[in-house]
Amino acid sequence: MIALLTAVLFFGGIAVLNKTVTTSQGVDFKVSRIPLPLYLKILNFYDRHFSLQWLENRITNKLEAKEDKVFRLFEWTHSTIKPQPNTLPIMDDHVWNVYVRRYGISENFNDLFSTLCNYAGVESYFDTIYNDDRSKKMSFTLVSIDNKDWVVFDPYNGVYFKTTAGNWATISDIRNGDWKLSKIVESDISESNYKFYLEKLSRIERVANKRASIQSPLNRLKHQINKWFSGEKPLLE
Repeated sequence: MIALLTAVLFFGGIAVLNKTVTTSQGVDFKVSRIPLPLYLKILNFYDRHFSLQWLENRITNKLEAKEDKVFRLFEWTHSTIKPQPNTLPIMDDHVWNVYVRRYGISENFNDLFSTLCNYAGVESYFDTIYNDDRSKKMSFTLVSIDNKDWVVFDPYNGVYFKTTAGNWATISDIRNGDWKLSKIVESDISESNYKFYLEKLSRIERVANKRASIQSPLNRLKHQINKWFSGEKPLLE
């Protein structure tokens, strides 16, 4: 009976791991579902997870304070990833590939920065705000250190925001009009570029389980189970 049970589990496991699932890839805003075996999807996931873990550790090496880690990751993202070349396709796939490609649009910068913040033990996600006719947009990364109010960064332009007291401006500060623009590099961008988008951003409520927080195995498993129970997608997708 033990031998039979072992054989059933072994061959059953092989059958499950060879099940065909899909992964998403966006190219120039057109999303495709690419079929692949489950074992390969799992291997790729763990490869990205350990790679992101290694990358965050390498960037924030010897830093202890979470604020220092966040700002180092912010500076690194802005200086390492380059703006999207017009001759290359706009990609939207796994966040690790942003680092591999080393270029992207604003969302890609924020995707990588917010994910690395989560790997540094800091709650973070990014959001994109549109103008009224959706002809223009701006993306921001929101960071919450030790469950405090969200602080706002724009890694694409190397911009962050401070209060008149010199602290990082939070959503509450922005809602109260207490913010001024700070830049890590010289550029022509000014506060007027941000006023409309920050005003809309300041209305958001606290969220959880965004893309940046589900790149680690435990969080991804919880996310997949929640999606499965809600009927949004199959468990293994």
